[in-house]
Amino acid sequence: MADTIMLDYGDYIVLYPPCIYCPEDYMDNIFAVPEKNAVGTNDIDNAVSLLHFKSDTEIGRKVVKKDFMEMVTGPFEFRFTPVWSDKGIAYSQSKGFLLIDIPSKQVSIHTICPGIYQGEIGNFSILNGLKQLFVFEILKSAGENEKKLLQVIQFTDDTFNILAEHPAGMKTTVYTEPWFTYRNNILIYNDSTTSLETYDEKFNPTNSALAQDFNENKNKFRCMQEIVIHPTLPFALIIEKGKWPEKEKLAKADSLPREERRKIRNALYSEEARLTLYLFRWTHPDPKQRLIPLLSSAGSIWNSYNPQNAYSDFTFSPDGKWVVFRDKSESSDNPVFVAVPIDENNPLLLGKPVKLGKTMREGSTGPTGTAWTTEPTAFIMCDGLLLHRWVLDEIATMGHRKMPDGMPEPWVKKR
Repeated sequence: MADTIMLDYGDYIVLYPPCIYCPEDYMDNIFAVPEKNAVGTNDIDNAVSLLHFKSDTEIGRKVVKKDFMEMVTGPFEFRFTPVWSDKGIAYSQSKGFLLIDIPSKQVSIHTICPGIYQGEIGNFSILNGLKQLFVFEILKSAGENEKKLLQVIQFTDDTFNILAEHPAGMKTTVYTEPWFTYRNNILIYNDSTTSLETYDEKFNPTNSALAQDFNENKNKFRCMQEIVIHPTLPFALIIEKGKWPEKEKLAKADSLPREERRKIRNALYSEEARLTLYLFRWTHPDPKQRLIPLLSSAGSIWNSYNPQNAYSDFTFSPDGKWVVFRDKSESSDNPVFVAVPIDENNPLLLGKPVKLGKTMREGSTGPTGTAWTTEPTAFIMCDGLLLHRWVLDEIATMGHRKMPDGMPEPWVKKR
């Protein structure tokens, strides 16, 4: 990466600056594609396109398919998959789902939620890519509290078949129980029992070592905010948060004098917002070492670097050598992306964090999309006008510049 340097601040490193690219037009959506050194977008020229990184400053665009819909992009809720096929792209568009074969340029458009009152796609995940099996989260109603329904759907050419469905609680403005897929199973977190439930593709209850061990080690676990599982190794990272305050406790506080009421309500809401990042290793031979705290208000495995209660969106690189998350401790709209190497020789598996930086563009309202590339492994972020690219494969060969104590990070304005 031209002119990129590694600034060593002791407990963490800053990789600065990223390679920056200016696409042909305004662009929000980017997604992973099964081609090396490239990402996809559906925001340019009413087409699905592949963007290839030719150098540290130049990108090329190859159109996969154009004008196959009146609005290939638009005011829809888009959700994209990681790479699930050696030649296919899949994404959801509010009520619809698209499968695109890159070599043949064949597009299959499926309406999952027909009609105004049939809900929308809230999320989806790959269950079995070879069988084109996906799990969809269907939001049946509009409003602050929405019932979630999971459907297992199999796609064949221009048709699809709903194999099974299962309720999955409520989606609210403050919290919704996470669910995910792992090794052809569907796992749903139930907050009322603080446990994971495991199902097969027909939503028959089944066994999972991951769920069984979590349920056996959940003592004093509060509430699951987020979970991400390593693509090859048997471990996961879990964000735990406090449960939303119970109505009874809030009502009891409301009966107290104003100052005491304020203190109790603040304490209840502060506990709900308090995060802990756990390393979860369900195959570890020592049961006491299977659920280990890494980050919390009490401390950090990275010593002075601790985003405490402001981090989210963990994602592993396709090769499993990196995990990236958002540090929102300074700004939720303009977070710092942080890359952490996976080190199997480290007892806690995570190496020294590398801060990738903020979007650093005047007027930016934060990241609009992120994606990974392969060959090289790089993390890509889009902010609406620009693409930011950090080639993580090159970090091992780069020299470090030790920074003096008290030296601010490059994006921190001097006062």
